[in-house]
Amino acid sequence: MSILIALAALAMIGFGLPTGVLSVAWPSMSDTFGVAVTSLGTVVAAYTVGYTISSFSSGWILRVSSLGLFLTFSAALSGLGYLAFAFVPGWWWLLVVTAAAGAGHGYLDTGVNLYAATQLSARATNWIHAFFGLGSLGGSSMMTGILLVGLGWEWGYGIVAAPFILLVFGFVATRSRWHSGDFEDSDEGTAAGTLETLRVPGVWMGIAAFVLHTALEVAAGVWSFTLLTEARGLSVGSAGIWVTAYFGGLVAGRVALGTFADRLSLSTLFRLAGVLSLLGTLLFWQFTVVELSFVGLVLLGFGLGPIFPTLVSATPRYVGRRHTQNSMGIQMGASAIGGGLLPAGVGILAAAVGLEAVSVSLVVGAAGMLVVLWVFNRFIR
Repeated sequence: MSILIALAALAMIGFGLPTGVLSVAWPSMSDTFGVAVTSLGTVVAAYTVGYTISSFSSGWILRVSSLGLFLTFSAALSGLGYLAFAFVPGWWWLLVVTAAAGAGHGYLDTGVNLYAATQLSARATNWIHAFFGLGSLGGSSMMTGILLVGLGWEWGYGIVAAPFILLVFGFVATRSRWHSGDFEDSDEGTAAGTLETLRVPGVWMGIAAFVLHTALEVAAGVWSFTLLTEARGLSVGSAGIWVTAYFGGLVAGRVALGTFADRLSLSTLFRLAGVLSLLGTLLFWQFTVVELSFVGLVLLGFGLGPIFPTLVSATPRYVGRRHTQNSMGIQMGASAIGGGLLPAGVGILAAAVGLEAVSVSLVVGAAGMLVVLWVFNRFIR
């Protein structure tokens, strides 16, 4: 199992790298393609379309395909999509390859998280997801360095494709060892159909939690650099450091709070993480005490850290084992909607009233997430 966990961790690094790279590269990319910085919302929306379609279709594909083959195809599509970023000739082509990379991500995210939910503990799932934060941290710091030495942003996306290429070889070599749970041996019988799964109340609670959490995490990740440089006057180097620190907070939260995921009740963990996230957004919103604003960004990352992986690990407990396979694809699709459409909406709002709308939106999102997490416990079996 150790090689499978290592591949799952590498996949999480691959998921995180593009987020960190895009957050820092976007002002330069917008200059390259001749669009406004607020057009970042359009890029995120294109990614969301690809990711959502693939995630929602994952359940029925997995019913006719092995998990190992599914993961191999997903990694190949992701890698080719990000490699194409470095060579796109124009704005519309950028949106096309973004959607393709998003589709690969949707499939891969569903497959890896399905394996984690059915085969690993909550602690192991948190630790694996900590590598997402490491990938994001590495992506933002790498792209900051690339821009500071005068290289083009395209170099960053060439590097982003590398872990997905490695994953293709890894998944091919281990394809017979990937499993997502034996439903026939469980008391609940065979895996459920999609429509049957959608009638389970816990599924909709999970959808709400994933939407709000991912919207908050992605919005903070992709908009904070632009806010700090374009509206608050920080240099590229300083803003890059604090965005990197935000992603470092994600890692620390998943390692520190995730360590107790098997000891604390889920309601306690969710509520603690939700309160820390809301406090972080409030500190980041105010800019009177500059140092507290930066601390708030890092605290937001720390609070958000354990929520996503703990939700993944708890999925069989709030939907039932028969519905886990379908629910994982549905929840990943929901997370894409939250992580794509809502941050895109933040971009529209920022274009209309100014970039400080980003910080206000983070506060509103964190408050909504806390409410959902506060009542989540009634759906846990």
